[in-house]
Amino acid sequence: MSAIILRELRQPVAASVRVAAQEVRRRHGASLVACLFYGSCLRDGRDEDRVIDFYAIADDYRRFYDSWVPAVLNAILPPNVYYLETPFEDRVVRAKYAVVSLGHLIRRTSPAAFQPSLWGRLAQPCALVYARDAVAEETVAGALAAAVQTMAGETLALMPAEFTPDQLWTRAFRESYGTELRAERSNRPQDLYRAYSERYDGLTAAALSGLECRAADDAAGAPAIRHRAGAGKRRAARLRWMIRRLLGKTTHVLRLLKAAYTFTDGLDYILWKIEKHSGVHTTPTPWQRRHPLMAAPSLAWRLYRRGAFR
Repeated sequence: MSAIILRELRQPVAASVRVAAQEVRRRHGASLVACLFYGSCLRDGRDEDRVIDFYAIADDYRRFYDSWVPAVLNAILPPNVYYLETPFEDRVVRAKYAVVSLGHLIRRTSPAAFQPSLWGRLAQPCALVYARDAVAEETVAGALAAAVQTMAGETLALMPAEFTPDQLWTRAFRESYGTELRAERSNRPQDLYRAYSERYDGLTAAALSGLECRAADDAAGAPAIRHRAGAGKRRAARLRWMIRRLLGKTTHVLRLLKAAYTFTDGLDYILWKIEKHSGVHTTPTPWQRRHPLMAAPSLAWRLYRRGAFR
């Protein structure tokens, strides 16, 4: 697994992505441990008219910020999310970066982390656009490997006695996305798996190592996995995911409200993101832009009724 993760982290990225990452470094200097590139722009290999997604890994929240207020907010309810625009050739590159400390990254990708907000995302491929040193690269790679193992392990007891890798990862993405107020359509989990099917197939055995699984062939002769999970384990797994959905959606709302203050035009960005994935458009009033926190409940209800998210 480590070889696959390291190969992904070291993959080349577009010049526009490097320029955006350099702007993150310029803003935060020596307090930045690493910058991870992930998401749809990485999967599709293009970023024009889109927003690049980064994780900015901080050495320490207090050192990362000029003020203690964002540091405290980031520590209590990570991540803080910031938006940037920077010129590149004849266009503007847009990016947002979520800030997590190195300690939070390690803890929240491990099996001890209950909520999938980090391990659900970082089980997917990432590119390491910047690392302060070899130790930082190795630490990040270890956290990403742990995210893959946590994602697979937390999904295993939900699976039937025999399943294929695509069934495992599709279910894992569906459950993980179900803990947030997602605007994406229902086929998103399948799309995520298909984009890197060989990668997920190659990681499955290592991810499930030590979890009482064995390789098999399904009825059509395709590679499959067999496991035993008693009724008690299955009930416990379903209960954990139910609690994750309840807690996760509440936390997601709080993060969205916090994000409205994090970067300029934050409310417009959130509404643009929802429209991009759901096709539901709404234009905030000047008052709503000035008071995003007070406006959020009515806007969220209006978008929900129009089918913007489930």
